[in-house]
Amino acid sequence: MEIRELAISNCDREPVHIPGRIQIFGALIATDKHLESITHVSSNISDFLGVTPADALGQSLSILLPEEVIHTLRNIAGHPTIATHRERAGVYPLHQSMLDISLHRLGPHFLIELESVPSAQLNSQSAFTKIQMLLARLQDETATSALLQLAVKDLQQVTEFDRVMAYQFLPDGAGEVVAEAMVDELEPNLGLRYPASDIPQQVRGIALKMPIRAISDIDAPTADLIAADPTADPLDLTLTHVRAVSPIHLEYLANMGVQSSMNVAIIVHRELWGLFAFHHNSVKLLPPDYRSICDLFGQLFSLKFQLVLEEERFNNRKHIISAISQITQKLTSSGSFTLTIQTLGPQLCSMLSAQGLAVIDKQEIQTYGDVPALDIIQELVHQVQTHPSPELVPLENLSHLDRIDANQLGKTAGALCLGISPLDEVFVIFFRNEIIHEVRWAGSPEKQIVEGPNGPRLLPRSSFAEYRETVAGQCQSWSSLDTEAALELRTGLMQLAISQGENQQQEWLRQQRQQDLLIAELNHRVKNILALIRSISRQTRHSTTSVEEYTLLLDRRIEALAHAHDLVSGHGLEWPNLQNLLTTGLRPYLAKPKHQVSFSGPEVGLKANFVPMFALVIHELMTNSAKYGALSVPTGKVDVCWREQDGGLAFDWEESDGPTVLPPQRKGFGQTLIERAIPFEFEGEATLRFLHTGIQVNFWLPAHLILLQNDPSEISPPSMSTPQNEEEPDIAPGTVLLVEDNMLLALEMENLLESLGFSDIDTAPRVKQAIKLLDQKQYIMGILDINLKDENSFGVAEELIKRRIPFLFTTGYNSKFTLPESLATVPMLKKPIDGNQLNNTIHQLLA
Repeated sequence: MEIRELAISNCDREPVHIPGRIQIFGALIATDKHLESITHVSSNISDFLGVTPADALGQSLSILLPEEVIHTLRNIAGHPTIATHRERAGVYPLHQSMLDISLHRLGPHFLIELESVPSAQLNSQSAFTKIQMLLARLQDETATSALLQLAVKDLQQVTEFDRVMAYQFLPDGAGEVVAEAMVDELEPNLGLRYPASDIPQQVRGIALKMPIRAISDIDAPTADLIAADPTADPLDLTLTHVRAVSPIHLEYLANMGVQSSMNVAIIVHRELWGLFAFHHNSVKLLPPDYRSICDLFGQLFSLKFQLVLEEERFNNRKHIISAISQITQKLTSSGSFTLTIQTLGPQLCSMLSAQGLAVIDKQEIQTYGDVPALDIIQELVHQVQTHPSPELVPLENLSHLDRIDANQLGKTAGALCLGISPLDEVFVIFFRNEIIHEVRWAGSPEKQIVEGPNGPRLLPRSSFAEYRETVAGQCQSWSSLDTEAALELRTGLMQLAISQGENQQQEWLRQQRQQDLLIAELNHRVKNILALIRSISRQTRHSTTSVEEYTLLLDRRIEALAHAHDLVSGHGLEWPNLQNLLTTGLRPYLAKPKHQVSFSGPEVGLKANFVPMFALVIHELMTNSAKYGALSVPTGKVDVCWREQDGGLAFDWEESDGPTVLPPQRKGFGQTLIERAIPFEFEGEATLRFLHTGIQVNFWLPAHLILLQNDPSEISPPSMSTPQNEEEPDIAPGTVLLVEDNMLLALEMENLLESLGFSDIDTAPRVKQAIKLLDQKQYIMGILDINLKDENSFGVAEELIKRRIPFLFTTGYNSKFTLPESLATVPMLKKPIDGNQLNNTIHQLLA
């Protein structure tokens, strides 16, 4: 291993997670697994609690903290995520100051962090306002670059750091500043790159576990961690806010002229996409509530950013599919595969921004544009054939390959090789010419190597002035969009190579129409997800009283929703497995020595569009049980079983051996979700009983939501029974009819209408129920979601027209959605619904 590689490896292995020290803006206490005996304290504990380390070590926790605080910590210690998430216990008056206290579990220890709270700390109501302001401004942005720039601008205004940057990790591990907001007197860093070694791999791994990191003062002393047992292993401080900083990183910040910093991770598809980096030229530390806001904003921004990235990819794919469709139609009409591709060279090269093209069919080679010598092309074919993934091989510097003579490359520097049929020796290779370009670095990327305690290490560079590096011998990098386009083209060419003629053309056109429908459906789902998340956020806000509780509940509900979408995101998962869904949600209670949760039932698949809502229901059952029910004590049991019944699936959740259960005095969001979601949205049944022995929940799912192992691959939806005639209710002038099949979105719309002054709202999830309500009541207005699962609401619309009742449509599809001619003039609002736009539309309808 070369000395430079060894130095980088040593930096990656630096034990930054076990520094044995903490930053002095806080103090730390570690106890045994029972939260009783003190095993470690920081040397500055007396500054916070007035007790010296010698007097605290080995003693009961009660000598440091009052019983009220210990009781709260023990309740938090029972949370299923306490080993993976740092949780705040609140603010308490201790030792003549207000202390913010947090807790998490580390193996056989519990770690308690203490931090003084400034008198001007943000209150919970103001925290909610800040979160709403930040998220509301991001809601309508549909471009990633604009989203990042708006985010750094808002974060800089809210936090008042001198500089806030959005920092993206590139495929080679280096980072680039892609958005920036700063005070006027600073020099901009926008567009500058930083080498991969600036942020070692271990630090990137920590950012995935603890998304926020604050450094209050690079010149401040640190406090040592003192253990009752001097031979004990050092504590892993990954999940703490007070973890001390590596001396190398402190030197790095000092060389940049930064006195204080903070990072918030941007996580996309559970990978570190980048960071929000906060820099300040003097001492600065955000109070705990502000850091909670930034942490929560980072999580919600990551989700929004991921959706925008996906929408950009969908739009790009739409253009690619259109171009490939035109190309394959022209190829299909020709009898010569290679000759026709040569005539389409300009169009093919344009699609992938290439300057040359080679088509190889066995020994026949046809070329177009700037290409290397035939010997080079034949060598590339040989190397692709022996490649582990011959379907797609991107190369950006051909001169570095074995058996490649650089003198025969001509203008060419890189290639993208497609194995159309490697066994039949059919290949298409795109070529890009050399681009000599400059890369702007924040200081020279070549760092000095010095000897450290663990061997050679990289010395932080002393200057971060812009350094321009000239790069030669390479082509423009093949992006992920390039490779996606190439794979789409490969699919089309494979079909063409296998079969030509009219039948193949018809099959391709059918697949093209299917792709167009898929893209429309994906756009529809993205918009509905945005609306669903906003609804969960608002419903959670109504049922919480503090920023800590809001942060915790919203984080867990979004996480449950994300796990559900993971189950249905892969190929062939139209019917995700029921037990896999339960295992994902209840994993903390399945891994214990005494299993607290048991499953029994046949192999069952759940319909994909039902899984996210059912996952939220299971999450609410698990959370309620962990707080108040059987899972809140070690002896508690939960039996989950399911069976075929009445043409559908009966699903039972029964708790036992837990605390005595009493019916709640107030029905919250979680109980509403459990009791109403499945009957309202999916025509099922739900019963919730608060028995003395424990909670008992019984669901019945109709046949169209399930797939049993011995069922055929396609299930016809069950016929709907005609509702029984009910006694006609009294006529209520001023009533609004809402037709919406998603319960959470229906609740959101009800709340929105109530805020606009409507007090009487009837909601129907299906056309049949809506028509029945129209026969029973008189309405002044209707609001109709166009798409109701396997039907639309046009029948209700025609009925409203007959009755001269004004109405409007809502939809998650884009503006190109076509209405029947008779409904073409009806107002249509796109989800998520904007309150002001709804209010204006209603005033126009009722004018």
